[in-house]
Amino acid sequence: MLPLTSRHPMTNRKTRPAPKEAATILPIAAPTQTRLAKLFDKLKHVKGAIVAVAGLGAVLSGLYGYWTIYQGVKVATPWSITASPTANAGSLSIVVLPFANQTGDPQKAYIADALTTSITSDLSRIRDAFIIPPATAFLYKEKPASAQQIGREVGVHFVLQGNVLTSGENIRISAQLADTQSGAQLWSETFDGELINLFALQDQVTSRVGNSIGREMVIVAARESETRKSSPKAADLMMRANALGLKSESLKNHERRESLYRQVLVLEPNNSSAMARLAVTLVLQTLNYGSEMDTAAKEERFVEGRDLALKAKELDPDNAIVYATLGYYALYHDDYSGYRRAAETRLSLQPKDPLAMAYLAYAFLCGGEPARVIELDKQAINLDPKHPPDVIWQNIGRAYFMLGDNDAAIEFLLKSLQVNPSYAEPYAYLAMAYALKGDNDKVRAMVAELHRAAPSYNLFNVDKPSMSSPTAYKEFYEKKYLPAWREAGLPE
Repeated sequence: MLPLTSRHPMTNRKTRPAPKEAATILPIAAPTQTRLAKLFDKLKHVKGAIVAVAGLGAVLSGLYGYWTIYQGVKVATPWSITASPTANAGSLSIVVLPFANQTGDPQKAYIADALTTSITSDLSRIRDAFIIPPATAFLYKEKPASAQQIGREVGVHFVLQGNVLTSGENIRISAQLADTQSGAQLWSETFDGELINLFALQDQVTSRVGNSIGREMVIVAARESETRKSSPKAADLMMRANALGLKSESLKNHERRESLYRQVLVLEPNNSSAMARLAVTLVLQTLNYGSEMDTAAKEERFVEGRDLALKAKELDPDNAIVYATLGYYALYHDDYSGYRRAAETRLSLQPKDPLAMAYLAYAFLCGGEPARVIELDKQAINLDPKHPPDVIWQNIGRAYFMLGDNDAAIEFLLKSLQVNPSYAEPYAYLAMAYALKGDNDKVRAMVAELHRAAPSYNLFNVDKPSMSSPTAYKEFYEKKYLPAWREAGLPE
C-alpha cells in the first residue's frame, strides 16, 4: 500500500509578513545593548567550544539567538498591543504565546523562550497559514489575557501556549491549543525528559506540536467552513478537502476530495495547491483501489495526475506534494530510481512530516531493504504518535514479512486492519504469513476477507518487480513472495 500524501497539511513555506508596526519587541536600554553587543561579539568566536559544556552552552546558545532577534528590531518604535490589531482572523491563523518559565529559576527562562520560537518556526510549514512572528508574540510575555482577547487584538483564530517545569535533572513541557472564537481548548499534551537531553526533547516537542496543531487547525476550520456552503469560496473548498485527507483512506474519500479540488480549480485555475492535491488523489485512487480498473483507465489518471503535478511545480517549486505524484508515476512506469529521487526530494522539503518519511520508507520497501523501512516508519510514528499515517502499520508488517519474522508481520498487519479495514494488501500478506506458520484456518479466513475487500485482486495487481527494481527485491519476490503466495492459495 502506497503512503497517503494529503493526510497532513504541513509543507515548507515562509510565513506571511506581519504588519510593519507589529514587528517589534520590548526595547532594551541603550547601555545594556552596548554591554551585550561587546559580550556577544566575543562569544561568537568561542561559542563552538563552549557548547561542549551542556548547561552553559545551552544558555549561551539561547541568549545568542535572542540577541540576534533584539539586534533586528531594537530600533523599532514600541507600540501598544491594542493599538493596531490585524485584520479579522483567517481560517488558519495562529500565535504562539511565550511559554511560561515555571522552573523557579530565572536562568532557565531561555528554555521557554527557545521553545516559543522553535514551535513558531515549525508551524510556519503549514501551507496557507498566517503565523504571528515571535517578536509580536513576545509582547504578551507575562501579560494576562484570554485567548478570545488575544484573538481580537492580533487577529488570529488559534492561540498556542504552554509552560516549562523542572525538578532536579527532569523537565516537563506542557502545551495547549485554544480557539479564540469560542474560547474552547482544542488540544493539549505534556512531554517529559531530562535536561541533559534538552535539545533532543525540544526537537521532539516542536515536531509533535507542529504536526498535531496543523491537524487540529484544519479540522476546526473545515468544520466551520461547512456552515458557509451557500458561498463555496475556494479557500473553504480547499479546507474541506484537506480535512477529508485527515480521515482514514478509502476510495469514496478520495472521490469526494477529487470533486472538491476540481471545484477549486474552476474558481482559481492557477491554484497550485489544489492542482498538486488533485494530482495525487487521482494517482492514489488508481494505485490503492485500481484492481477493478482496466489498464487504459489507470493510465488516463496517471497522465492527468502527472501533468497537473508538473504544472503545480512550475507555479510553486517548493510544493512537496508534487513529488508524491511524480514519484508514483515513476514507480508505476518502471522507474524505481525516479521514485527514490522524488521521495528524497520530498523529505528534504518536509523533514518533519510523517507522511514524507513514510513515503521514503516505501521506496526502501520496494528496494528490498526492510530494516530501513522499519527504522524510518518508526521515526514517522514518533513525529505524530497520536495520528500516524494509516499505511505505516501495514508497511512495517510487510517489512517484517520480508525479514522472515512472521509473528511480527502478523502483529503489525492486524493493527493495520484495525486502523483501516479498507486496505486489501494486509489480507494477502496475512494469508501468506499464516501459510508459512501452517495455520490453514486463518489462511482461508484471510483469503475470504481479501475476496470481500477486493474481488478482482490477484498476483498481477501488486508487488511484482519491474525491470528497474533493485536485485534485493527481485530475489525476495522469487524466493519468498511467490512461494508463499501459492502456498496460501491466493489468486494468480
